[in-house]
Amino acid sequence: MTGLGSGIDYEAMIGAIVAAERAPKDNQLKRTEGMNSAEMDALKEIQNTINSFRDKVEDLNSSSELEKLKALLSNEDVLSATVDSNAVSGEYSFDVTQLAQTQRDQLFKVSEGSTFSKGSISFDSVNIDIATLQTDLITKENDKKQAHQDQVYKDIADKHGLDVTTDQAAIKDILENSANSDFDQSRLDSYNTRQKAYDDEVTRLTNDGVTIEELQSAINSHPDNDGVKATLVRSGDGISMVLNGKNTGQANAIGGVSVTLAPADIKGNTVDITQPENGQKNLQAAKDAIVKYGSMELTSATNKMENVIDGISLNLKDTGAVNVKVERDEAAVNTNIKAFVDAYNSVIETVNTYTKSSEDGAAALSGDSATRSMISRMRGVIGDEYTISTYQTLSQLGITTSRKGTLEIDQKKLDKALEDDFEAVSTMFLGNDTQTGMMDEMLVILDDYHKNGGTYDRRIDQLEYSNKQIVEDREKLDERMEAKTLYLRNYYAKMDSQIAQMNQTQSMLVSMLM
Repeated sequence: MTGLGSGIDYEAMIGAIVAAERAPKDNQLKRTEGMNSAEMDALKEIQNTINSFRDKVEDLNSSSELEKLKALLSNEDVLSATVDSNAVSGEYSFDVTQLAQTQRDQLFKVSEGSTFSKGSISFDSVNIDIATLQTDLITKENDKKQAHQDQVYKDIADKHGLDVTTDQAAIKDILENSANSDFDQSRLDSYNTRQKAYDDEVTRLTNDGVTIEELQSAINSHPDNDGVKATLVRSGDGISMVLNGKNTGQANAIGGVSVTLAPADIKGNTVDITQPENGQKNLQAAKDAIVKYGSMELTSATNKMENVIDGISLNLKDTGAVNVKVERDEAAVNTNIKAFVDAYNSVIETVNTYTKSSEDGAAALSGDSATRSMISRMRGVIGDEYTISTYQTLSQLGITTSRKGTLEIDQKKLDKALEDDFEAVSTMFLGNDTQTGMMDEMLVILDDYHKNGGTYDRRIDQLEYSNKQIVEDREKLDERMEAKTLYLRNYYAKMDSQIAQMNQTQSMLVSMLM
């Protein structure tokens, strides 16, 4: 604001003074905050690549990954096989003579749309009395009808401030009397439609009995049913209710299946249920799987035989003979070694990005001692000799270090090493009972940087704390500059007042002289 007494633009002067005083500290805070953020981003990126690399090292440190086996089958239609590191290389002959089966019984066969009024079905601890089921379903429909009426009455009572118990006559009048000012025809139509639907169901159940679908639902939802399922199978001349066991195997056979049905108690049926093909009969017996292994007979309640021989699991598909050849899976091991090399290279490349300066300026971690130390330790492990194995260095496997510090693979040399001495390659990476291998040595280093509370994690926490302090320092700076502004405004206001008085005195003296 321009001074009234002096005509001087004091506000511009105050702004310039405050800005000049603020600039050095503000620039310092911005510079420190930017450096902290850049360093945090770099540390997080490096830590992410370390985490990924550690996962690969941990995978490779597992015998199941570095000693991969595969199963070759002479007949994949008979079975499939999976193997783990506990398996022993060699050939295994199996003869599947019987697959595991679930028990399956036909309870009865009737015409589509048939209904039942009497009879019973029982198995295990389940007993369905059809007449009782009919009564229960009628009761359920009546309960649903009453619940619907209660809900409609409650909605009307709530809307018009009535008591649902003492004001039922008034509620009923609102619902049904078209002369009532609160009558709603669409509400009454909806209410009557639902009520009639319940009445129609009660009439149908009373006159005809229960449907085959209702009988199926009663079986499947019975509280004593331990997983046995009733299904409906439709054929050209009717519909069969079939009972299916819970699981395969003799131990899971359905116990004590009994069906009592009289033709007179089935309405709308034209199939003669007294004929054997239409009555209760076993369709499939519960059986265990049987596999011959030489003179041994292996049995299982399921068609999946876990760890039937150490490290070998079978999934049976059909009967027949099959030869299973277990051998080293060099391709899978090759893939795992390549994944290790790629993850290591990713760490090196990321570190190079954030530590090597360029013409554009210094990198965020340029000269960082902790990062240099980590890379030095990792390279030490990579370049070390492991005397526990015939292959003592990575270079003997065809894995060498480039000028950039990354690893390169001579695929032909690696393939030959795996072919010539698979165990020696594994031992160099995994170690043995007396000495650690390369992967254990690498994990020791990575754990210092990977886990929570590690070197990078602590530094990131410190930098985040530093940036929080910068926010507080900036708020304090704002407060000081605001106080400075108020002080200067007060100072120049007083000065302007004095100048105004001096001008007034001057004008008075000039007028007196004239």
